[in-house]
Amino acid sequence: MKKTLIALAAVAATGAAFAQSSVTLYGVADIGLQDTNAPGTKVQLNSSATMNNGTSRWGIRGTEDLGGGLKAGFNFEAGLSLDNGAAGNFSGGYFGRASYLTLAGGFGELSLGRRLNPAFHTAAAWELTGAAGYSAVVSQFGSVLRGARYDNMIMYTSPSFSGVTVQFGHVLKGDAGTGAINDLSVRYGQGPLAVAFNYNKQTNVAGNNKHLGASYDFGGFKVAGAWIDPAGAAKGFAIGGTVKVGTVSLTADFARDTKADDTDFVLEAKYPLSKRTFAYAAYLSDGKKKEGAFKAKGKDINGFGLGIRHNF
Repeated sequence: MKKTLIALAAVAATGAAFAQSSVTLYGVADIGLQDTNAPGTKVQLNSSATMNNGTSRWGIRGTEDLGGGLKAGFNFEAGLSLDNGAAGNFSGGYFGRASYLTLAGGFGELSLGRRLNPAFHTAAAWELTGAAGYSAVVSQFGSVLRGARYDNMIMYTSPSFSGVTVQFGHVLKGDAGTGAINDLSVRYGQGPLAVAFNYNKQTNVAGNNKHLGASYDFGGFKVAGAWIDPAGAAKGFAIGGTVKVGTVSLTADFARDTKADDTDFVLEAKYPLSKRTFAYAAYLSDGKKKEGAFKAKGKDINGFGLGIRHNF
């Protein structure tokens, strides 16, 4: 009888282990002042504008242990306006920032749904501001990222092999509307060095987008650069550096389209208030030859932002 009870207890414990799951609430609260010389603009308090470090948002993610090293997961993420408390619908949907299901194991991770694409993850691996709203690279070459997110994406992410991760996203022709989308990212990150390459293309659109970027952290100083070749006539590069002055991080980053003879650059200062909260000030210059972050062409548009960001 005693042995039977022990066996039943063991089976119950095993069942409980298989059923282990977790749900996490997370988000970003980012708010600050924005001022630009764009026509018709005034100084404003914003939480998801160009001169904010990040977009205010909240999300829920969770996982369930299916046993045998296999896990199921989900992620729903929505925009949020700290200006007035309104829901920040993103791309027309409440959970427009992320809404997907995952299945992960020793083989890597398979995800289905809307989320950040491989092109975005490639740029974020080396870009010095962390792909902030005022990123000069995104302002100049945002087309390379193809909007940063795809609807209806099937994406595979490999395990890390000595620091190398391969990620491939695909949107079926029936979901993309006119032509299937393929998006490949190969990233290396180990120690102070990060290198990332991306290739993406829509089958019915001429040309392709590709870029190769790298960064190296020397400790008190970090440098980054990239070769960027979007579809069409645009082509160029990005180069910049970050230096630590005490606890303050100072960044200067330039992105130039050599075909359009247009340069965007950003100056950023960040001061950590804690591990999850920092204050920032940023200045972004958007060249007049192309329409960039401020959606203006024919005039140099400058923006200044001063804000605070809290991650939870």
